[in-house]
Amino acid sequence: MSWWAAGLDGVELTRGGWSFLIPGYDARFSEELRESLIDSAFAAIDGTLATRVRRSRHAETWFDHLDHGLNAYFKVLDPIRGLHRARSVFKRRRAVHVASISEHLRADGFGVAEILLLGAERSGGREIIVTARIDGFNLVRHLKRAKLASRRVVLRALGAEIARLHRAGYIHGDLTPYNIFVTGLEPPRFVFIDHDRTRRTILSRFERPRLRNLVQLGHLDVGGVTNTDRMRVWIGYSAQLSVRRRRTERRRIAAMLAARMALEGKHSAVTAQASSSLGRHSEASGS
Repeated sequence: MSWWAAGLDGVELTRGGWSFLIPGYDARFSEELRESLIDSAFAAIDGTLATRVRRSRHAETWFDHLDHGLNAYFKVLDPIRGLHRARSVFKRRRAVHVASISEHLRADGFGVAEILLLGAERSGGREIIVTARIDGFNLVRHLKRAKLASRRVVLRALGAEIARLHRAGYIHGDLTPYNIFVTGLEPPRFVFIDHDRTRRTILSRFERPRLRNLVQLGHLDVGGVTNTDRMRVWIGYSAQLSVRRRRTERRRIAAMLAARMALEGKHSAVTAQASSSLGRHSEASGS
């Protein structure tokens, strides 16, 4: 593919059936460092990079220490399959979308991870997005370390920042505590990551898509995160709403959050029961 034709500027490279782009014309990337970055990218693609961070439904993320103090995350996106593949013909590549939406977010004053490398497989449909390590902690880790006073300030500021994100027209694709990094405290500053499905859309004007973003943030059963913490985020988020609208939306998000958590609790119970049943069956078969 041509990254230039997709509207992206940078240094284009071709290696082993993949097309790569190093965004911008950053002189800090020597030829040696570029090759090191691509070598690590291929190790992530092949599943042989030293540090595997996580496996999600549609991607695998790796981490590596490069030369000159550069630390990077390598997110390898699986090929699009099924009906989504037919629809993807009419859409731009996911890596292109992430680069574009990140640039828009940055221009609007939101914290985003620096993109170091983009890659697309010529045949096979995989893609890779390489970003620089963020100088901070994800929200879960920060809350575990923070003192109570700092915790209160950060959570309210986060609510206000998400409200600003929505007012600017964005809906985050996966607004979980693991995709929000706290990078400063006085005042609190945040970086949002994982923008595969983040959109700048007219839907941000409507209540339900915005509240669904908040449900994504609040539904996870994260150790140490209380309902009081969730309320602090809501107080920051709803500060500019009228009293009547604040009450209405608070009731609606509470109902959506309860339904989501009940559904996931039921799913977890079914999964645990199935695992237990499978274990008993295996034990009986082996006796």
